[in-house]
Amino acid sequence: MFSKIIITGVNGWLGNGLLDFLKSKLKDQESIFYDLKIIGFDQQKPENKNAQMNGIEYIEGDLRSKRDIENLVKDSEDALFINLAGIIHPNTLKQSDFNLINNISVTNLAKAAKSAGVKKFIAMSSNSPCGYSKDNSIIFDEESNYRPYMGYGVSKMNMEKNILKISDNKKNTNFSIIRSPWFYGPNQPERQTSFFKMIRNGTFPILGKGQNLRSMAYIDNICDGILRVARYFDSNGEIFWIADEHPYKMIEIVNTIKKIMSKDFGLDVSSKQIYLPKITADFARYTDGILQKFGFYNQKIHVLSEMNQTISCDISKSKNLLNFHPKVSLEDGMKKSIAWCLDNNLGI
Repeated sequence: MFSKIIITGVNGWLGNGLLDFLKSKLKDQESIFYDLKIIGFDQQKPENKNAQMNGIEYIEGDLRSKRDIENLVKDSEDALFINLAGIIHPNTLKQSDFNLINNISVTNLAKAAKSAGVKKFIAMSSNSPCGYSKDNSIIFDEESNYRPYMGYGVSKMNMEKNILKISDNKKNTNFSIIRSPWFYGPNQPERQTSFFKMIRNGTFPILGKGQNLRSMAYIDNICDGILRVARYFDSNGEIFWIADEHPYKMIEIVNTIKKIMSKDFGLDVSSKQIYLPKITADFARYTDGILQKFGFYNQKIHVLSEMNQTISCDISKSKNLLNFHPKVSLEDGMKKSIAWCLDNNLGI
């Protein structure tokens, strides 16, 4: 179906996961990706051994450089292009960086891919363009209005709008956008490992009673969704939510992790649980907004600001049009995540 596969952001959490997922799929004779040339693009070649893959070609470059973009899409007629590159939780931030990287660079990439004759272009988005809700009955779907959350959400919203404009002309490239919520799974970044540590030692705070709903997405579930979107050509400019089967209550997520640590891995887990009033997150959200307004970013404040909110999605469209059915449950996914942490001596 495709001449080759190009993946940006291969050094990232999802990029690593997709490469691992493709390793297994390439062994499957029924896979549409069998025996294809795969090109990985990032600012430097991956050092993580899990990202290594026989036959993959790595290109170093920067999506902020139009020259690097042109080099990447050269000779890419009929290719599959999966853009996973972006900035989420930067160590330092100019407010303009979100827009420059997540919107402008990806928009330039999509235009270049279309000009080069790329057959399919998939752009990874987020739940942030839709924001959050204080009501568990509000579940986001593909028709939900934009209510972007902070600078990251605005940048992803503008990227989505630009991709949809580019896809209006149905000539050549087919475009799709994937929205996925809170990731979990192997190869996780330090922030997720810290989350596990806090739950184990009883210092992770639950806001209110922890009844707010959060959709989550196990890495392999996302990767399965990506490959299903790659097969989709019935219409152009479609948005798909890809996530686990259903949302979870925040208290359910925490208790599931505690149970797995204790029963499945024999770890000592504190019985203590900190509960904070919901207004704590409201104050963090106000602080986050002030900081970002003046060009600063604090990851812990930003994450805390969302902890009392409902951020959940409906994957019915993906089920109906893509035959997407998440295979990994929260419990099984968290078992694999915790096992990976222990195997890599991360000291959770």
